[in-house]
Amino acid sequence: MHSDGKQLEALVSFVEKTLVPPGFEVKANSRVFNDEGVQIAEFDIEIRGKVGSTSISWLIECRDRPGQGTAPGSWIEQLVGRRDRFGFNKVTAVSTTGFAAGAADYARKAGIELREVQNLDPASFEGWLQISEMSQIKKVHDLKHANIFIGLAETEEVRVAAQRVIERATGNDALLVSALTKEHATVTQAFMGAVQTEPSAFDGVSVDRPKKVCVIGQYSGDDHFYIETDVGNARVDRIEFFGELRIEEAKVPVVRTVEYRHVETGEVISQLAAFAPHSILGMNFAVELHRMGEDGETHVIMRRLPDD
Repeated sequence: MHSDGKQLEALVSFVEKTLVPPGFEVKANSRVFNDEGVQIAEFDIEIRGKVGSTSISWLIECRDRPGQGTAPGSWIEQLVGRRDRFGFNKVTAVSTTGFAAGAADYARKAGIELREVQNLDPASFEGWLQISEMSQIKKVHDLKHANIFIGLAETEEVRVAAQRVIERATGNDALLVSALTKEHATVTQAFMGAVQTEPSAFDGVSVDRPKKVCVIGQYSGDDHFYIETDVGNARVDRIEFFGELRIEEAKVPVVRTVEYRHVETGEVISQLAAFAPHSILGMNFAVELHRMGEDGETHVIMRRLPDD
């Protein structure tokens, strides 16, 4: 797991949200401020709810520092201090590197619950994980050339100005503006939109069989594009798109298999199998399979990742 701790916190937070009774709230990275507005603490995972007439507050702190060895006793001392200062009923420490012997002994005496998340060999998941990879099918719109036709109602001056804008534009320039939303779009984006209006556009296209297409984008009424020029907006009547449609298949392997468990008893809380990140519509996602230890139920989630 990455040592920034965010993946560990996300894993534990998801599992606890899934397992806690209805009415409980699970908050990640909640901050505490004093009366002067100065931040005095930040909790990795805070769980609050009611059992009968009693309010329960539970703090879970996570430590993912593979380069620093086992979690030390000083960390447990800090958690005892947090419990006493902020009045938590229960505090749990979760580590990806285990706990030093002294830390584990002190935690037992102080009433701090210990849990760990450890990497496992994928073979340990064979009982429920039947695949080692999944296929990602991607529809590719490869625009080769486009002819943009300005409305005949425009003045010659506007038409000439629009042609200059078109000639100077590159494939990444968002020179088209939607009259409805005022959002800018590239010609390639307009090509994708035009293809989507043709239900049979991808008929006959396969991984080894691309298809050359000519698609006409006809724009009428209020739903049209225009091009901004220094002498006014030029309405676009239609665009002729010439391109190629194809389908690309990529194998997305399982890259991480971990187990979340109690240190004292070894009881498994959950197991996680995560697939490699992949891009969908320019955004990065990762698919994760979470199998809960108590009932064996498997949850599939798609997690949005930072674009970088």
